[in-house]
Amino acid sequence: MSKFVRVQIFAVLITAVSSLWALKCGTLETSWSEVWAIFTGSTEPLTVLLRELRLGRVILALLAGAALGVSGTILQKILHNDLAAPEIIGISSGAGCAGLLLLFFFPESINLLGVAAFAGGMLAAVTVYLAAWKQGVDPARLVLSGVAISTLFGAFTAMMMMLNSGKLVGIFEFTLGGVSGKGLVEVRQSLPFFAVVFICAALMKRRLDILSLDDSSAASLGINVELSRLTALALAALAAATAVSVSGLLGFVGLMSPHIARKLGSGSAGKQLLLAGTIGACLCVTGEWLGRIAAAPRELPAGVFLSAAGAVFFLILLLGHRRDGI
Repeated sequence: MSKFVRVQIFAVLITAVSSLWALKCGTLETSWSEVWAIFTGSTEPLTVLLRELRLGRVILALLAGAALGVSGTILQKILHNDLAAPEIIGISSGAGCAGLLLLFFFPESINLLGVAAFAGGMLAAVTVYLAAWKQGVDPARLVLSGVAISTLFGAFTAMMMMLNSGKLVGIFEFTLGGVSGKGLVEVRQSLPFFAVVFICAALMKRRLDILSLDDSSAASLGINVELSRLTALALAALAAATAVSVSGLLGFVGLMSPHIARKLGSGSAGKQLLLAGTIGACLCVTGEWLGRIAAAPRELPAGVFLSAAGAVFFLILLLGHRRDGI
C-alpha cells in the first residue's frame, strides 16, 4: 500500500470521526444510539429533526470544506505560488460581497445566491490576475494585489453593513462563516453545483499538472496556457463561490488544505485535489462541532476557529517565504 493511500485512508477516518462527533454535539444532548438512528431510517420525531438539521449542517460543512480545498489547490498549481488561496487573493471576499449585496437588496432572490457569489468571485479573480500580470503572473504582485482587492471588498462589505444595520439578522454570521440554520434543503439545492466543481476538477487534473510547469514547458506540451489558466481560474472561483454561498466566509481553509496535503506527499494534481478536499472537509466539520461545544449552550460560528488557525498558519508561511522577498 503506497504512502498516499495510507494518508488518504487516515484523512478519511479522521473526517468520519469528526463528522460523527458533529452529529452528536449541540445544544440538544444526544446519545450515540440516537446518532445511529439517523442512518437507519427511524421516523422518531427527534431522529427526523436531527436528520433534517444536524445531518444537513454536517454535509454542508463537508462539501464547503472540500470545495475550498479544491479551489486552493487549483490556484496554487496554476499561479505557482504557495500563498495563493481564494481567501488571500480576494475570490472569497468578492463572492461574499456579491452575496451580501443580494441578501441586502434582493432577499426574495436568495435562490440566486450561488450565481451572485460566482460573479463576485470571478470579478475579484480576474481583477487580481490582471493586476499581477507583468509579462506573466508575478507571484509577489499576485499576493499583494490579492490582499489589496480583498481589503477593498472588505471595506465595501463593512460599508453595506453599516448602512443597512437594520437588516443584519443572519448577515453577521455569513461574514464570519458557518452553516448554522442550514439543513438538508440547502444540501439538495447546492449539491448540483458542488458536483460540477468536483467532476470538472477531476477532469482537469492532467492539465493542472502541466500548468504547474513553467509557461514555455507547458506550451511545448501542446496546450493554450493562458486559456487553460483562465479556465482553471474560473473553476477555482466557482468552487470558492459555491462554498461561500452555503457557509459564508470560512477563512483560510483554501490555504491550509493544499499545504497540508503537499506536506503529506500527495504528489500529482489528482492526488493533491483528493487529499486537499478531504482535509478541507475535515477542517470545516471540526470547526462546526467546536463552535457548538466551545461556549455551550451558546454557539459560535465555525469561521471563528478556522480564521484563528488560518491566520497563524499564514504567518508561518510568510516567515518561511521571507527569503523570497514576499
